Amino acid sequence: MRFLLVNPWIADFAAFNFWIRPLGLYCLASWLDSHGAETLLLDCLSPFTAPGRFRRKPVKLPLDEKLPVRRAFARYGISTTEFRKRLRSAGRFDAVFITSVMSYWYPGVKWVVREIRKEAGSVPIILGGIYATLWKEHAERNLEVDLVCSGPLEENQERIENLLGLGPLSMPGRPWYRLGLHDRAGYGAVRTTTGCPFRCTYCASAMISGPFGTRDMKEVLKEILFLWENGVRQLAFYDDALLVDFHQRLGPLLNELDYRRVSMEFHTPNGIHARLVDEYVAKRLVMSGFGSVRLSLETVDSQRQKNTGGKVTSDDLERAVKFLLDAGMNRESIGVYLMVGLPMQEFDEVAESIRYVKSLGVRPYLAEFSPIPGTVEWKRLEENGIVTKAMDPLLTNNTVFFRLFSGYDMERFRALKRLAAS
Repeated sequence: MRFLLVNPWIADFAAFNFWIRPLGLYCLASWLDSHGAETLLLDCLSPFTAPGRFRRKPVKLPLDEKLPVRRAFARYGISTTEFRKRLRSAGRFDAVFITSVMSYWYPGVKWVVREIRKEAGSVPIILGGIYATLWKEHAERNLEVDLVCSGPLEENQERIENLLGLGPLSMPGRPWYRLGLHDRAGYGAVRTTTGCPFRCTYCASAMISGPFGTRDMKEVLKEILFLWENGVRQLAFYDDALLVDFHQRLGPLLNELDYRRVSMEFHTPNGIHARLVDEYVAKRLVMSGFGSVRLSLETVDSQRQKNTGGKVTSDDLERAVKFLLDAGMNRESIGVYLMVGLPMQEFDEVAESIRYVKSLGVRPYLAEFSPIPGTVEWKRLEENGIVTKAMDPLLTNNTVFFRLFSGYDMERFRALKRLAAS
């Protein structure tokens, strides 16, 4: 059997390519290979430079109401003409698997489904990923797909096998990079873990990825070596908890890469836990060529730090920044994520957080709060009548939700952004 795997367009007011790769589809391809199936990848977000911009095409916002957003809604990725060309060149396929990332990007999934239905008619279409997990009922109501899979692949294998008539596993699945799916881009991304051991009140990692688990680091090494041998020089770690068990996992991996003279620039766009950065870890990251490190603080308010999960304190951050700077990392390479627009979060708290991070000599990055169904923060907002599962996921877009429900004056918010960037 032949299956088409699709990474859809981004549908948003803004998007940037921070080494984005369809890691979920890679895992799916390996599992399908174990059934003896052939897989083809159609990636709407490839090829583009990373870090860099995607091709942007303004489109009509698929909502009747007017939103308080200055920037135009747009489709990010390859053109529709290029999509149709790739779709037709794929030849015959027995089913289509589509992934989904941000819930409010679902119009991009809808556009992909529409194009496939035009070209391939009633071919089975299976949707998985984050949007499918968090907004399953919405996806089933609004998308012309045959199966919506919630949660990790392992929890959906039997349903997929039954729908497609897949027989028993015929062999161990080969890793994705042995299946001809690498697009020859000069950047890549890997995960060394699944899930996260922490339980932050605004995060849905456990629902999306399941319990925290670790990959065999020998397999991770083989994956990175393949990418290196095929021209990849920029590599992002997309773990939610990269530094957990550092001395048994990431540390030995970096040692092995150094021993083999693999010279890459590494990045941590998801953010790493400041509490886990000690003097040795900082030196190891710098020695191994981490070109950018993002640390997560979210807020300087100690009570809110405890109430949202207690994964980090300001003292943790201060120590981590000092260790990284002492190890020789450039200040410009260190960024700290701060949340803005959390429920009941005042303007002054955000301003104080920005000033605190800047006092450490590093740059704050503001992340506008977006509510996620199933999280503690969502339930609080739901109890106050602010959100409901009947709402359109587009209204949870961080740009939209922040402007509609944060209560901030937008001029004051723009002043916050200027303070963070100055």
